[in-house]
Amino acid sequence: MKTKLYTSLGLSLVLSLSLSIVSCDSKLDIEPRASIESNRVFTNSSNLRAALFGAYSEVKGTFNGPQNGELYGGDFNIISELISADSNVHWGGTFGEYRQFENKRVITVNSRVTANWVRAYTAINVLNNVLANLTVADTPEDRAQIEGEAKCLRGMLYFELVRLWSKTWGLGTEATDPGVPLVLTPVNTVAEADALKTIGRSTVAAVYAQVINDLEQAQTLLTPFDKNGTNISAYAAAAMLSRVYLQQGNYPKAAEKADFVISSELFELSGEPLDAFNNTANSKEDIFAIQQSTLSNAGTSNGGVSTFYASLNGTGRGDMQVQEPHFHIYEPGDLRGFIQDDLNDAATITNVEDMFYIGVFSQNSGHIQTAKWGDANVNIQVIRLAEMYLTRAEANFEAGTAVGDAPVNDINVIRERAGLDPLAVVTRDEIRLERQRELAFEGFRLHDFRRWKFDINGLPFSSPSLILPIPEREREVYDIAQNEAYN
Repeated sequence: MKTKLYTSLGLSLVLSLSLSIVSCDSKLDIEPRASIESNRVFTNSSNLRAALFGAYSEVKGTFNGPQNGELYGGDFNIISELISADSNVHWGGTFGEYRQFENKRVITVNSRVTANWVRAYTAINVLNNVLANLTVADTPEDRAQIEGEAKCLRGMLYFELVRLWSKTWGLGTEATDPGVPLVLTPVNTVAEADALKTIGRSTVAAVYAQVINDLEQAQTLLTPFDKNGTNISAYAAAAMLSRVYLQQGNYPKAAEKADFVISSELFELSGEPLDAFNNTANSKEDIFAIQQSTLSNAGTSNGGVSTFYASLNGTGRGDMQVQEPHFHIYEPGDLRGFIQDDLNDAATITNVEDMFYIGVFSQNSGHIQTAKWGDANVNIQVIRLAEMYLTRAEANFEAGTAVGDAPVNDINVIRERAGLDPLAVVTRDEIRLERQRELAFEGFRLHDFRRWKFDINGLPFSSPSLILPIPEREREVYDIAQNEAYN
């Protein structure tokens, strides 16, 4: 088995202590060459925060070719949008790994699949190390905040893993369907790594239960710390819980968590839809965003989403090409459906005034691009307030409740920001369409279509071809059952 050096506690911690963690290529296969002496690595709150910073960096990702996982910096978005692509978006790039997602013909050695699995489990191991050493925190307040952030991030990662690599929730077979391996303790010794070789896959139900447990604890632990600046807050934990509960069809809980965020009045919608994106600092709409222009949470720039979505001077390849049928979902006058066609080769995102534009200055210039991801040096929105209004509206509608407000009022908040007239009444179809308009190309499409039981490009929502394969090199080391479409 090949091994390579890997520093998984974050560069600042490694440099300060002259200690690196070494592990195997496959990050479930995290067998180190030497054990880690935790009592030397973790001695105070500063050490714990440094390691947590490393986890934020892993969650962000950095694109350096198909071998590196992107997670929230790119592939959690792009893979979802491409697997659910029909006539709304087309992969026009040269990376064949991404074309496989659009074609629903992914192979078990797809480098993007492997890279994202590796990076996710790398980040989880960092978080498990932090959680195992909380006793060294300097104060109870430090401990609560660090534990809350770590548990929120771990819950988020397991949620994305189970959604992409497992059957969807809602089939009635969650208690037996294979989910993903649940690794909840740090792996820093040979013996700990060996123990994982028979870990197998926890059920979908068990993974969801762990996700909810982590996120609920995170919300409780972080509630005293207000918005918590640019890092994870209680509101980010609650917002992520609203996603989880919505995916499960637990509408009362989804409405409750979304309302917790909205009713805090700590966030507000940006002036126009495009104002929520391409910001160098958190906008008033951001509940959690990956920081790229500062050293908070994720660090410096990342070209993941902008590399593939943008087609501008100095930014992007224009590979994610929006197709004309996508615009059929917009009403006349909807600010989210306008296309700018007057850019020249010198144009950057600062010259883009509409939500879509005709790309320039790239190998794929001349195609329609979304303007949501236009610069590698601006923040990447992970959770924003508009989603909470849409979630509360849908959850209340399906539950027949009015937690916080009536569904029609929440939908009208979003519509009126987009320049549309308010509705007198709202239907299930209108709520779902509004979600597609507002959250287009933000990584929601696959997961929404599967929970709505919509066909995807002729495939039923439950098709095994809409699920990623377990990476082949993981299965060479571990007893992990492969997904149905890949046996």
